[in-house]
Amino acid sequence: MAVKVAFMQCSDCWGCHQSLLNAHLGLLPVLPALDIVYWPAVVDFKHDSLKARPDGDILVGFVEGSLRTNEDVENAKLMRAKCQLIISFGSCSCYGNVHGLANQWDIQKVINRKFVETESITNESPHEPKEHMPGFTEKIMPLDEVIKVDAYIAGCPPKPEAIISSVVFLLGQKPQPMNDLAFCNECPLNTEGCLLDKGVMCFGPITSSGCTLKCTSNGDPCVGCFGPSKTVASRAEKLNGMVKNLSTISTGNKKNLFEFLTLFLNVPLMAGFDLAGDVLKQIKKRGAPESPLANLPPTTEDIASSIMAYLRDNRDFTEISNVCDTCPRIIGSKSRMTKVKRDYEGLPNMDDCLIEQGYICMGPVTKAGCGGLCLRVNAPCSGCYGQTEWVADQASRFADVVIKGFNVDVSKEELLSQVKDHLGTFQKFTLASNRSYKGGE
Repeated sequence: MAVKVAFMQCSDCWGCHQSLLNAHLGLLPVLPALDIVYWPAVVDFKHDSLKARPDGDILVGFVEGSLRTNEDVENAKLMRAKCQLIISFGSCSCYGNVHGLANQWDIQKVINRKFVETESITNESPHEPKEHMPGFTEKIMPLDEVIKVDAYIAGCPPKPEAIISSVVFLLGQKPQPMNDLAFCNECPLNTEGCLLDKGVMCFGPITSSGCTLKCTSNGDPCVGCFGPSKTVASRAEKLNGMVKNLSTISTGNKKNLFEFLTLFLNVPLMAGFDLAGDVLKQIKKRGAPESPLANLPPTTEDIASSIMAYLRDNRDFTEISNVCDTCPRIIGSKSRMTKVKRDYEGLPNMDDCLIEQGYICMGPVTKAGCGGLCLRVNAPCSGCYGQTEWVADQASRFADVVIKGFNVDVSKEELLSQVKDHLGTFQKFTLASNRSYKGGE
């Protein structure tokens, strides 16, 4: 039975939907499982048809774009009412994107510049158009500032394969071994030396048996490669107790949490696809017996949901992979930054790190997930996949990371003084998500 999905476009360029269509033949395994009930940019569905649907009638709603107009806000709330799951689709929806830089000014100044002062106006009495217009919000907002979001697919735009893998996951189509017994039953440390007993987070009690690597033999914890088991081992409650207090775990274990979710839930491209804590419960609620994720043991579901909620609520991705991890360029090369260059200055070589060649590249502080696409065509990363750590002063954080880990012959103060537009450079895609930035001049 096909599941109902809907697509909503707010203030954006439609590039995310174009990226979905760019999957081409990759859509074939997905389309038969979808009943597309609203996609006005592609299919001629009327807005009233969406309003007429019962609340919760649609399983998954994709919302693209930032919230710039009052109509955007109304449509976001409408989608939340009609859809069981809401996907924040693309960096406009996730972070506010480049539009969010408008939050630096009072809305009336922005309107005046756009409709009254801009040099290209030919109207003899320029003014803001108001007839049949929705009106503007006071500031640009990412989607989760207005409605509850269940999952985030970042990118400007997201990669087609990331979109497809996310959809397949949400539909519960990815196969899992789901063996009867948990890994603990065959773990060499089961009777003596259990890592959980030592306070090390190990996911063996809820992971399927059958693994031949036996990471625990080398003292390393199980990270869930074989996915969930049909039953849990006796130490599952000990693991559950540990994830209830994640604020005390080490920074290294934070990265293990993401590795666990990626392997355990069989979600490829986890970077760029972030889940809220209740997605598993939503999948179970809709009753999908064909999906292994709809039949998890209660303890397993509780553990996985707690981890997802923690990673979203804390927005602390310091130890999570960044764009540099997927960049083919060499760090510690013969090049050294002696001054900050603008993008148009010179022609960087294709081998050395762009930062060390003098260019501002946001790769060290940007979440992985793009595969380093811009870097492979000789363009610096500008940060569209979001920050690895959410702090107010991204400029200072970037400089600290670069001074510490790259060949740089300038001081922090010199580096920052040579970048004239800190917000436009260091928070180009994420300013609207910076809750501590007040804006409005």
